[in-house]
Amino acid sequence: MKETDWDETIILDDAHLAAFTGGDPGFEKQILDIFVENTPDYLKALSDTTGTDWKITAHKLKGAARSIGAWNLAREAERAEHLGAPQAGTIKRVTILTELESRLEVLISHIGARR
Repeated sequence: MKETDWDETIILDDAHLAAFTGGDPGFEKQILDIFVENTPDYLKALSDTTGTDWKITAHKLKGAARSIGAWNLAREAERAEHLGAPQAGTIKRVTILTELESRLEVLISHIGARR
């Protein structure tokens, strides 16, 4: 599966977010609030999942990040998706979950600073 070329240096793409929300600051706030509220649940579900559910859950996390232009998080979620179904406790799984958690924390902090 071909990887995307999203720029991982971008925590949150303001232009993408503005296009997604039609430039409406109230709608942008709603979208970001929903993202901040729900996205940690995707990461928790990914941490708890096994088998083919890993790929499905990683895809959901990637989609949520991608929708708002959170390329840094979306790219790492895509890597998780491409792993397939890593077994619990493996180095790859632990490493990617740790990186996802770190990137999500940075993103949520970034979103908080925008407000």
